Amino acid sequence: MPAYAAHADGAARVLVPATDARIHFSDGLPPLRNEADGSVHFDRVLDTPGRGFRWDSPGTRMRWRTDSARVAARLRYTARHTGSSRNSTGAFRIDGDAKPGWTFTRPEGADSTLAVTLPAPDDGAMHNYEVILPYGDSVDLLGVEVGADAAWETPTARPGTRYVAFGDSVTHGFTASVVTRTYAFLVAEKNNWELLNLGIGGRGAQAADGDVLASIDAGVISVLIGVNDWQGGAEPETFRDHYRALLDGILAGHPDTPVFLITPLWVPPRWRPEAVRYPLENYRRVIRKLAAERATPRLRVIEGPSLIDHRDDCFDPVAVHPNDAGFAQMAERLAQAMRRNSRKERRP
Repeated sequence: MPAYAAHADGAARVLVPATDARIHFSDGLPPLRNEADGSVHFDRVLDTPGRGFRWDSPGTRMRWRTDSARVAARLRYTARHTGSSRNSTGAFRIDGDAKPGWTFTRPEGADSTLAVTLPAPDDGAMHNYEVILPYGDSVDLLGVEVGADAAWETPTARPGTRYVAFGDSVTHGFTASVVTRTYAFLVAEKNNWELLNLGIGGRGAQAADGDVLASIDAGVISVLIGVNDWQGGAEPETFRDHYRALLDGILAGHPDTPVFLITPLWVPPRWRPEAVRYPLENYRRVIRKLAAERATPRLRVIEGPSLIDHRDDCFDPVAVHPNDAGFAQMAERLAQAMRRNSRKERRP
């Protein structure tokens, strides 16, 4: 590992590239490695045209364990995320601890490099470090800067059950203030699950998504989709056909996995897009009926309107989106409902 020149404190440091085997990744699909510069990024496959949301990595973690007295993560914000809807705030943890202010965000510029200094305990002991990527921006992980004489160990393992959260912008995380306040992240934390967030802003029910989800390892799955179909004035029959194919794909690929179908959340009456043609309840009814037709105990419906109090102050000005308070309430109730009805499955 090449040493940097000594810093102002006289300490020599090295940059361990993100492709190094001592750096681990979790809560995302397998990393895409660039051996030329040692960087890593992620591709969630699903996308919204012209937005670049596939390159967001909501809650994906870079993890390592070292005794270095000085630790910094090197990141590069990129221009892959092209949409104007953006949240660039990520977070970090040390030994699982999270403190106010342990966050980072995008510097100015399209392709911007950032060094995130983590306040390493100066005790000479081994500590676990995690950098948690933002829900609404594209970030390359360049590596970890440590003291030249630092020792390494394998970081503490993530939970054995992977929770795959699929849906639209509500699942993606918009409009939480930070990734750690999105409902999917909070549900995973409360239930001690690893998270794979496949929420894609602007998503409606699409048959092909079932095939993608069928191919992804999962111990528990949730689907929250339908509000964009409602906003766009989709015919309920068309929504039914697309949702049926989506559901059939998921069930075919996961014959033993608990699947939770969350009906669209309550939407404050002030939010009525011009394209709306049918009551939102019509789309919820479609989901209930499709679930009933399959009559399998591993498929459960959770009523979205029950997850957040019907109060305007739990929602963003774009009122299909909860705010932090709404997400917290949603996560508490959803985690409990899913915990009661899930069988935790260890991934091989």
